[in-house]
Amino acid sequence: MSGVAKEYGAILLGGLLAFGLSGCVNMQFIVYWQLYSYESWRAKSLVIAIWLLDLCHSAFVAIALWDSIIVPYGDMDEFDKIPWSVGPAVELTAMITFLVQCVFAYRIYRLQKKRLTVVVPIVSSCLSNFLLDDEILIIRFRLHSYAAFIQHPFPRWIITVGLSLSAFVDIMITAIMCYFLRKNRTIVTSTIRIIDTLTFWTIRNGSITSAAAIASLICWLVMPDNRTFLGLHFVIAKLYANSLLATLNARQQIRNGKQHNSSSDRPLPIVFSEDWENAPEALR
Repeated sequence: MSGVAKEYGAILLGGLLAFGLSGCVNMQFIVYWQLYSYESWRAKSLVIAIWLLDLCHSAFVAIALWDSIIVPYGDMDEFDKIPWSVGPAVELTAMITFLVQCVFAYRIYRLQKKRLTVVVPIVSSCLSNFLLDDEILIIRFRLHSYAAFIQHPFPRWIITVGLSLSAFVDIMITAIMCYFLRKNRTIVTSTIRIIDTLTFWTIRNGSITSAAAIASLICWLVMPDNRTFLGLHFVIAKLYANSLLATLNARQQIRNGKQHNSSSDRPLPIVFSEDWENAPEALR
């Protein structure tokens, strides 16, 4: 039974941490509706979608933990079977990751005055990562045991590339956002504090999600047998959902500081659609 504890202890800890972070998502969701209930349904639909996907992800994680630890208890042969709910949990992680990264790519698109030079590679990488996770779901239904899944070369390659792409996109988004924010900082001298705050949020969000993806990738490459990579993968979806909702909810605090440059009245790239939609067309 020590082998069971070693292999499934990481999944259990990852699931418990994911449930805690899901509570944070729920809190961010409530805060959003208290502060931004006036926003358009396009913005609110995104928030609702992220929240619902997170709830479904938590449900599948709970089922996966139950089917992995409780159901096969006492039957060692059953412990190696991959629960059916692991596939949907991985797919929901891919969907949340894709949505969040595309939203941040959209911010870069608006910052670049609707130029596609940088955004196209980011969105292409996001889509590639999403499609790779679809392949993992298909392979999971063909290979019913962890041993077969780990030994098969195709899923090893897919997971390695998928996690690498996820971390790469996060780092790219963070670096590009910081570049444009620091570029604005040299021009808008009266709003240095706001630019510094936005830069801090960008670096924090990008570093947390990319660090989780890199940690899961390292565990997958170094010790795939003990399922630590899967426990970390359960957490990744929650980190992405929290990063987006926390960024949206931070707008009120930033607006209470200063949103416009007093000399040019040019809107700062604070966060999301409502900030641009409410601005004059000439300033978008």
